[in-house]
Amino acid sequence: MDFHVVHVTVPADTAEAIGETFWQAGAQGLETVAETDSSTTLRAYFPEAPAAENLLAALEHTLAAFDDSGGQLRDFTIERRPHEDWLAKWKADWKVQPVGQRWLIVPPWRRAEAAANPEWQDRLRLVIEPGMAFGTGTHATTQACLTLLEQLPAIPEQVLDVGTGTGILAIAAAKLFPAAVCSACDTDPDAVAIAAVNAQDNGVGGRLQTHVRSVTAYPDGHFDLVLANLTAEVIVSLASELARVLRPQGQLIVAGVLSERQASVAAAMATAGLDLRQTQTDGEWWAALAQRRPDDTPA
Repeated sequence: MDFHVVHVTVPADTAEAIGETFWQAGAQGLETVAETDSSTTLRAYFPEAPAAENLLAALEHTLAAFDDSGGQLRDFTIERRPHEDWLAKWKADWKVQPVGQRWLIVPPWRRAEAAANPEWQDRLRLVIEPGMAFGTGTHATTQACLTLLEQLPAIPEQVLDVGTGTGILAIAAAKLFPAAVCSACDTDPDAVAIAAVNAQDNGVGGRLQTHVRSVTAYPDGHFDLVLANLTAEVIVSLASELARVLRPQGQLIVAGVLSERQASVAAAMATAGLDLRQTQTDGEWWAALAQRRPDDTPA
């Protein structure tokens, strides 16, 4: 069976985000072809031909978030190729990955390897199929959320993951806090379906409630912890809603924020009645733990 290869050159500091855009568009493989100090050339593999106009628009939207990228998308092509064993090669490149002190990201075909390594026995395993939706555990934004989650100063009873994607953060919360009631929402029905399947595969399907909805559909003051690995623009627009659904002194973990946008996100959270408690920067990405003020009504 033939497959399709998308080739593109992007500014070097945007390569990670562009790669995630490819995953969200349905890519089943991704590789870096060439790198310089200023640019990165990527190849993404698709089982069916992607709609060129839609994919190009998604890539340009991602690039637009980088004010100082200093470059544009170049050499964008889509090529049909005859079948070869590229998937097996791609899978060989995905390794079991420890994250933080508690987590182990496990591609499904690496389960036996993860189980056999005595160094990993005390870690909580998150088995996620790469490329299913946003949140495979390898991106800096997801890893930041997982690290902040394991450092949480209080054990939550009610957890909400907003924009859940693969469900990885909701699944992580369910595993880390076995007594908690965990919910996950996304406005994309496909993502919610994927999250539900992943929850079952990770043994927490009975404890994770998944919904096709926005955070706006949840009641006031219901959650002790909200997870929001989104984008700066979305977090700013939803800041008051994220605060509203938290109980007083409830905690919010946000990520997906480019470091250059952190000031606007922090300001929006402060206006919404949230105080920063901890921040984390990994390269170009910023994440934070915030807490709703006691008896404070979100703006």
